[in-house]
Amino acid sequence: MNFLKAEHLKFKRTISNKLLLIAPFLTTLFAWIVSGFYGFQYMTFYWWYAFLLPGMIDILCSLAHQIEERSGKYYSVLSAPIDLKQFEYAKALILIEKLLVAAVYLAVFAAISNLISPALAVYSIGRNFIGSVALIIASIWQIPICLLLTRKTGLLFPIALNTLLSVLTPGLLGNTDLAWVCPYCWAAKTAELLMGIESNGTFAGIVDFSWSVFLPLVFSIILYVLLTLWDAANFSKKMGT
Repeated sequence: MNFLKAEHLKFKRTISNKLLLIAPFLTTLFAWIVSGFYGFQYMTFYWWYAFLLPGMIDILCSLAHQIEERSGKYYSVLSAPIDLKQFEYAKALILIEKLLVAAVYLAVFAAISNLISPALAVYSIGRNFIGSVALIIASIWQIPICLLLTRKTGLLFPIALNTLLSVLTPGLLGNTDLAWVCPYCWAAKTAELLMGIESNGTFAGIVDFSWSVFLPLVFSIILYVLLTLWDAANFSKKMGT
């Protein structure tokens, strides 16, 4: 708990909290400009998981790293008698919390269509929130990968790689059986099964509930845990030497 409180304080004076509002707003604004009110909601979620969300994950991970670098290259962490693995676990959890806050903002912006033009809204307010949170859960596995890459290469390489793979992979594998085992397809699969958004961004209509929608979410949580254990072990070994 102390680790989580410490991470909260570190992020308090950064641009991260503003980013949680700005990124969803820009997503919905762009979706409205491109699609108008009819395609506004489903294009919002498509642009979110395919473009803005991967980039935001990279930026948040980079900010988390820069905070420690600017405070003396992790001096405050290394000089304290703490478990470095627990420190890294807490950082990854705080990033999930921030992504969930962004998900709430995105759902609120998407729900504007339900208020202004309810006849053209394709999702209920409840589905907006459920879908937005589900897309975050399907993407949390990217956090430990981005934390690791950011420490090794800086911001530009992870953001370019993560965004490129998030855009291209669902289009290539989204309609194949490989989509179930390819992490970069899990958000697209979630959007397809829950929101009726196909891997190319077109809207196929609201689909009936299927228990298979939980598969990419469970896969993402499992991979997040495994990668976080790996990242924490790598961080502890590197900083402990």
